[in-house]
Amino acid sequence: MKKNNLLIVFSCFLLWMFVGQLASFASDKDRDLDGLDDQLEEDLAVKFAPSYYFHPEEKYFSDSVDKYLQNTQLRFHYRGLPDDQIYDQGTIIQKHLVNIEHYNKDWLGNYTDEVISSSQARDVYNAGGYFLEVPDDYFDKEQVYEGNSAGDSSKIYAHVYLDSEAHIRIQYWVFFPYNEAPSVGGVKLNHEGDWEHITIQLDENNHISNVYFASHNNEGKAYVKEDLFFSNGETMEKSSYSENDDMTHVIVYLARGTHASFPTSGTQYRAWYLPNDYTGEGQVLYGKDKVLNVGEVEAPLNEQYFVQYAGLWGEIGNTRISTGPKSPSFQDSWMTQ
Repeated sequence: MKKNNLLIVFSCFLLWMFVGQLASFASDKDRDLDGLDDQLEEDLAVKFAPSYYFHPEEKYFSDSVDKYLQNTQLRFHYRGLPDDQIYDQGTIIQKHLVNIEHYNKDWLGNYTDEVISSSQARDVYNAGGYFLEVPDDYFDKEQVYEGNSAGDSSKIYAHVYLDSEAHIRIQYWVFFPYNEAPSVGGVKLNHEGDWEHITIQLDENNHISNVYFASHNNEGKAYVKEDLFFSNGETMEKSSYSENDDMTHVIVYLARGTHASFPTSGTQYRAWYLPNDYTGEGQVLYGKDKVLNVGEVEAPLNEQYFVQYAGLWGEIGNTRISTGPKSPSFQDSWMTQ
């Protein structure tokens, strides 16, 4: 009887060890805990990475998050009160953006007991919170705004996830240090920091079904693959979608100044009271070799901790429109379009 009990205990121990190893193996395969194998995410993100056309007259190009952070300072905004300095220019890396804690103030300017985390979703413009900005007195400010026209320091930040129908979607986010746009009715639309994206919808065979081109506030549109142009990710020779010829990299036209995304070149007409966008075939940015899979907010991949930062990516303007945007992971489109 004792031998049988020992055998049972030993068998349970082996089972426990086996289950633990399976769990460890599974977690190693899916480090961002989103139900998708990380290697599959990586392969798909590279396979479908877009190829981008800037407008021939573009002045403000894309760049990497890390390069931008080197040129910014992190501050805490109080509505109607002076801002607090958190990190000085030249001292910020991605990890510094996560889980900072700072006290709020009352309307008299006295610190309260309320502690605000940099990873806490918040209406920074109205209620106060964290924001990045290039210091006003920085001598090289315009060069920071210009980004990297050659594209060698730019990155394409991929977010791969399962939608409600268990199909894979891939968002490709591009960061620009500056957005230039014409004023509307005297309201300034320019702002520091600019996040733009497209979303690729895959079918059950992990082939492209359609592509959503984001454009301004809810002006984006989805197109079926048959209506789009694709490249091989190394040249801009246009083709229809083809898995066999590696023609899987959708061609995206980025509007002059605003960087809104479109599938064609030319004048992009908007509502009569809004300025039109203009796209063209100027400088090229190939995303195929620049993709970084950022993972999820709860578990970033590839040390892309910025997805846990809930603050803004540009200075506080006189209006919401002229204020820097939120991190992609705290925008409404993060898990939708």
